[in-house]
Amino acid sequence: MSDMPELDGAFVVDPTKFDNITIVGSGAYSRTTIDRSVGCQNLVQRVITMRQGGEIALHNDDAEEVLFVVSGRGDATIENRGHALLVDTGMLIPPGQTCDVVNSGRDELVLVSIVSPQPGQAPVFQADAFLRSDHKITVHEAEEKSIPAGGDRHFKLMIDPRYGCRNLTQFMGIIEKSQAPFHTHTYEEVIYVLSGEGIVHVGNESRDIKAGTCVYLS
Repeated sequence: MSDMPELDGAFVVDPTKFDNITIVGSGAYSRTTIDRSVGCQNLVQRVITMRQGGEIALHNDDAEEVLFVVSGRGDATIENRGHALLVDTGMLIPPGQTCDVVNSGRDELVLVSIVSPQPGQAPVFQADAFLRSDHKITVHEAEEKSIPAGGDRHFKLMIDPRYGCRNLTQFMGIIEKSQAPFHTHTYEEVIYVLSGEGIVHVGNESRDIKAGTCVYLS
């Protein structure tokens, strides 16, 4: 990953520009875009691509994994319960549970995966959250209310402690045509750009971003 554009406090990643493809199932492969090698201490981001009919099994002994459907259509099964994977759907895979995913559509199924904590690492902080009694572990963005974030910016909470997720919060952010004000984080954030084009400003430097770009903010 040494050729990724580095900023002071951020990494901007184009997954198509480096060759770290890992075969993760039948007709499926992944690219690890953000992990400890770029300074991220608590999260691992991967982009998983599944061809038509492709299958994968996702499992983490001690970590949570959260998926987001970028494109395509799939079906997931956890403990004999089925879950539809439609575009703009988030899904939680709890620790110790195996999630079998099948690309049931005609096009490629593209998923963004976030794992926390990183393999072999202990969680730094965990929310006081529990899995729901109705076993709901997926949410579509249409189910969530838009929350103002200033100007013409807003976001929707997706997978978070309401669904039993203890280690991270997944959200979908929308920036219309404005510029988010300069700000700092007290936490790590990883981003996958779903659509549009923009610029990431860090200090006195900037990098162009577009659909498919991944960003790490420390």
